[in-house]
Amino acid sequence: MPPYNTINLHPDSHHPSSLPTDTFDVIYIGSGWSTHVSATRLTKAGMTSVIIEAELFGGECPFWACVPSKALLRPGEAFDEVQGVGGAKERVDSAKGLDVDAVMQRRDTWTSNWDEEKMMVPYIASSGAHLVRGYGKLIGVKKVKVTTSTGESFILTAGQAVVVCTGSEPLIPKIPGLTEAKPWTPREAVSTSDVPKHLLVLGAGVVGCEMVSAFASFGAKVTLVSSTAEILPRVDPEAGAIIRKRFEKQGVNVHLSTTVTRVQREEDGSLIAELAGKPEVKVSEILVAAGRKSRTNGIGLEQFGLAIDGSPINVDDSLCVPSDSSSWLYAVGDVNGRSPTTHGAKYHGRILAKVLLARKNGANFEPKEADGTAAAADRYAIPQVIFTHPNVASVGLTRQKAAAAGRKVKEITALAKTEGAELRMDGYEDGWAQWIVDAESGKLVGATFVGDNVAELLHASTVAVVGGMTLEQLAHAIPSFPTMSEVYLNLLEAAGF
Repeated sequence: MPPYNTINLHPDSHHPSSLPTDTFDVIYIGSGWSTHVSATRLTKAGMTSVIIEAELFGGECPFWACVPSKALLRPGEAFDEVQGVGGAKERVDSAKGLDVDAVMQRRDTWTSNWDEEKMMVPYIASSGAHLVRGYGKLIGVKKVKVTTSTGESFILTAGQAVVVCTGSEPLIPKIPGLTEAKPWTPREAVSTSDVPKHLLVLGAGVVGCEMVSAFASFGAKVTLVSSTAEILPRVDPEAGAIIRKRFEKQGVNVHLSTTVTRVQREEDGSLIAELAGKPEVKVSEILVAAGRKSRTNGIGLEQFGLAIDGSPINVDDSLCVPSDSSSWLYAVGDVNGRSPTTHGAKYHGRILAKVLLARKNGANFEPKEADGTAAAADRYAIPQVIFTHPNVASVGLTRQKAAAAGRKVKEITALAKTEGAELRMDGYEDGWAQWIVDAESGKLVGATFVGDNVAELLHASTVAVVGGMTLEQLAHAIPSFPTMSEVYLNLLEAAGF
């Protein structure tokens, strides 16, 4: 992997002049997952589309987020697993730890060495959409100007819709000296080939905690600083506490309810981070993982009365921006803030395709959840797996979210441990499982699992939440022995079944 700052983020391929026309049914500004999914479906239905991308085709997921981060995380997880299986652990020299160079090489394979032509361009082009490199900017209703990196500009016209799918970007806190110190963002963290001796991670959300797991497994000393009272603040506090204790067991220094007040880069390249009310910390690098904001600036949204301050673009359940009655402007994926995950973007892509086809073919179209033309899952049933060691998997409501929504719920908790888990790994550490059940209907409305190998438990609860299943119904869903899915028996027993 070459240094991040040497990667050509704006190749000169796919020049606007290569397009066969300047008019398409649908224009996409951004090339992430929602774009590919919807464009593929629209092409099959006979519609034309063009995808405008300023950087590498594919967006964040394949190059800067999900794919490289999970490629970095899996070796540490597998190394821990094999050391817990008699007959296999005897063949592993645990003192040597991971082969970090091999981990990085595997990561590079998954990202095609950041060469979009080897992976993402052929894949996205297979959708049937046309590709164009440049900065897309709305200049009027259904009008988009594309400006290349050399300053040339071209005007494209949409016959039906313009779709904003520009994603999100890291938030950099206003801490004195931080910007000048040139800290890592998640991009540098997932693309580095060097392991810092001491890494300070600023922010204890999903990205921050996953990178703590990764770099701790590489042998780095890691310090985690968060202003929150517990790590992973968007999941149940019990889940965050379990992961924090595992971090501390691994030697990670965790500072909660703490802020960084100043940062300074020293002449030798090290950094000094001053902490409020605590001794300063000298580290090799700082990773800023303190949240993200929608990419809304510079794409012409302000002329339609939309904010460009990084706040999400408001859309209705058809993913349309409620700007006027013609229903021509849409926003999908991270930029609308409804479900900032890859699988959420894929879901939006499916919804968008059905909406655009329905609106093309029917004047009296009304979005409906039942026919897939209204996004609903991102209000109550978007799942998420956090690939720390161990995993955290959640869907639907937590206790805190239920209280904030004024919902009366019952909490059911049990150990995330089964004979199947113990067969898979000697000395399996007990995990934690939680169901949130609506107090009146008895329907499952949320679930959280923490533990090794719990990620695969999540989809069953997701299906149950979407299907409005009650515990009485779930009691007849028999899990196979000996598998992790018997955690469901633990929960049912705790619920009195």
